[in-house]
Amino acid sequence: MCASIKEPPPASAGYAQYDERVKTYGRGAAILSVGIGVTGLVTYAYFALASHSLSSHDYGEITLLWSTIFIIVSVLYRPVEQMLSRTISDRDVRGQAGHEHLRVAITIQLSLAALFLVGALAFNHLLKDKLLNGSSTLYWVLIGAVLGYAASYFARGFLAGHRRFGLYGGLVFMEAISRFMFAFVVAVGIASGQSVVALGMVAAPLFSLSVVPWVSVNSAASAGSLEDAESSSAA
Repeated sequence: MCASIKEPPPASAGYAQYDERVKTYGRGAAILSVGIGVTGLVTYAYFALASHSLSSHDYGEITLLWSTIFIIVSVLYRPVEQMLSRTISDRDVRGQAGHEHLRVAITIQLSLAALFLVGALAFNHLLKDKLLNGSSTLYWVLIGAVLGYAASYFARGFLAGHRRFGLYGGLVFMEAISRFMFAFVVAVGIASGQSVVALGMVAAPLFSLSVVPWVSVNSAASAGSLEDAESSSAA
């Protein structure tokens, strides 16, 4: 008498959820990699157009301004971004609920932004006259951009922690493309001057936040996919 061959047990709902998360993670990581690469090219194009449109003196001030902004926001906000990302991811793995970690991160981020604002106003003469050659426009662009990046870096940490890598890539891409457009309108003659090119640095972190409303849409879609996977495994 031949032994009956048993059918393999259907995949559990937990395994289906895990499999779906792995696939979503892979797709998001791929999109993020492409987005970061394209963002680098767009940023390069921004400076290339600025170099073509402005005098060497004005372009030099633009690169100095961007370098200053980049250093300040990296020192102030990137640690908060990384802390928030790790905290959200860890709480998600542990199944912990609540929003106290977000309140802590927001408090830290706002405190750092306020500290920068106070320092920038207190050292107005040093920043505007010594660093930026007396340009009030560049001085206020510096302040506006650094404050704007407080929100942008918080959003980055939030998206990374929730593994919304596609939206993370979209955020940094929107940042780069919006900054690029200010240099583009100067290059084609729609506008002119160093100030227009510099204003792209303020607009960039603000326009990048346009991806944030998609978080709820993306979350709803992910929940629907998991429910479908559970239903299929139970059938």
